[in-house]
Amino acid sequence: MRCLNKTSVLLFLIVLGACQYLGGSSPQSFAEKPIVLEGATLIDGLGGSPIADAVLVIEGEKIQSILRGKSQNYPAQAMILDVSGRFIIPGLLESHVHWEEWMGELYLNHGVTSVVALRNIDEESRRAAGESLSTPRTFHSGGRPRISPSMNKEQVRDAVEKWLKHKPDMAHFPTFNDSISQVYSWAAEEVHRAGYLIFGHAEDAPAAVEAGLDVVEHVWGFTQAQMSRQELEGFQEGLFLTWATFTRDWPRLDQMIQEAVHRGVTLNPTLLYEWGGMSDHAAAHEHEDYLLLHNPGLSYFPQNIAASLLLKHRQIKNFSSRYGNMPIVTKLPAQDFREFKDAYRKVQQFVRRFVQAGGKIHSGTDAPSGGTPGLSLHHEMELLVEAGLKPMQALQASTSWPAEMLAGKGGVLSPGVGSIQEGNFADLVILTANPLDDIRNSKKIERVMKGGRFIDLSYHPEYFTFVSRPRSIAGATPVPEISSISPHAVTAGNPEFEMVIEGVGFVGTSVVRVTGITLSTRFEGPGRLRVRIPAELVKLASPNRFSAPGPAQKLGVIGDRTLSIEVYNPPPEGGISNSVSLIVRPGWKSKAP
Repeated sequence: MRCLNKTSVLLFLIVLGACQYLGGSSPQSFAEKPIVLEGATLIDGLGGSPIADAVLVIEGEKIQSILRGKSQNYPAQAMILDVSGRFIIPGLLESHVHWEEWMGELYLNHGVTSVVALRNIDEESRRAAGESLSTPRTFHSGGRPRISPSMNKEQVRDAVEKWLKHKPDMAHFPTFNDSISQVYSWAAEEVHRAGYLIFGHAEDAPAAVEAGLDVVEHVWGFTQAQMSRQELEGFQEGLFLTWATFTRDWPRLDQMIQEAVHRGVTLNPTLLYEWGGMSDHAAAHEHEDYLLLHNPGLSYFPQNIAASLLLKHRQIKNFSSRYGNMPIVTKLPAQDFREFKDAYRKVQQFVRRFVQAGGKIHSGTDAPSGGTPGLSLHHEMELLVEAGLKPMQALQASTSWPAEMLAGKGGVLSPGVGSIQEGNFADLVILTANPLDDIRNSKKIERVMKGGRFIDLSYHPEYFTFVSRPRSIAGATPVPEISSISPHAVTAGNPEFEMVIEGVGFVGTSVVRVTGITLSTRFEGPGRLRVRIPAELVKLASPNRFSAPGPAQKLGVIGDRTLSIEVYNPPPEGGISNSVSLIVRPGWKSKAP
């Protein structure tokens, strides 16, 4: 056997990673030899005490043994790597991804070696992902069982059987509400009988848990369950900024938590997706995203998504009819800002109480809408710690706790990921600092191993090529539309006047353009803008385009001059609305009998 010192280790890792990324191999490549990692502090992801001076023996793609202290009984021809002073954690598991193939490098570079894709992915692609060093292992939901409220029990059973043909790793159900409760319960029975756990939204989380939901996606299903009928109706009509304002009946909420935890239900709070703009880390997260997204190797990253994700750090998810989906935090009136901030504290308190009651959390981010693939998982862990979780719990939320969802009902399945245990895949992250001292150290990644092979930690412009326009993230800035302007006509020579523009898709940064000239605009709601039109602009009305050769007539006999009125929503996304004409009538018409 051969022992490498730290300098040799670095060279070994660089060469090994490059060979593996480029597909190079030798008659007996490094990946085919046993690898021994000596001297690091091991954090296994299961919540136990870290193991100092640990030894990991890796054969093939699996962890063969875990030892304490150096040994002379390593496998023949083992490559021994001295990683003393380092910290080894399990490869991270992102459990809530709206997966697209361009995301692969981003995940691996951030230590995310497995993802749960909320879609159906064919078996060959999943097998290839498991073997690849350029994309994470891909577990999938197989799409959704196609159930509807009108089905009978036999039809529900047939729908689940068809879904099972996709060989899913977990189930992603439609949103639970009263209209679907019966078929939801029938479908859950079939899915549980097949050994799988269920993940999904719920408008009434306790009722959904009773019907069979295992992983509650977002916190709002618990809050809605304790809102009064009047409060719920008001929320549904857009009267309130956020559902989280009503997270306040703690005796009832604690009872809901206790019942959910007793049933083994876990929570995926998606803090970054819904509340990142309220976090004390928002500016730092934006800066980290900015640096990452400007890496030349990531030239394939969709620019519309990149711009939207950067802006998202300055936004907050809104439900009131007073704003668009994602108002900018700094533009909020002081009272609204305070309400959002207080609501965020309540959500943090709910998450904290859920874990204090013995519950488990998934740190899945809802990427890409929830954040930059890969990096967002680290940001989510930071928000979990900000909410009051310990760094160890935040790590478990990104490793062993979501792996339990893949282990299925009663833990009968064996995904082999999410923890460092003998027999599991050798999916590891080597850190240069202790994440239990500061969860932000989870980003101090020196190397990533997947299936016993080290990964080339870099980005490659040729990694992905889009052949169609990338989709927008949820809540992206829309293209506005104008339905009416008031007044719709003025007289030539009119002094400065005020105009109201009505339509849809207006946001806090919308501006009105008159003949292409941008004016200071007051946002009054997602369907209403107000602007003052200077007299000088009225003079710019288009010339008389209706005149024709012949005897002279007064201007406006056949048709009047006009000014083009448009609304522009600045990037990211956004765009220019339809054009509506302001009619400028000649003065003689106002004097005509």
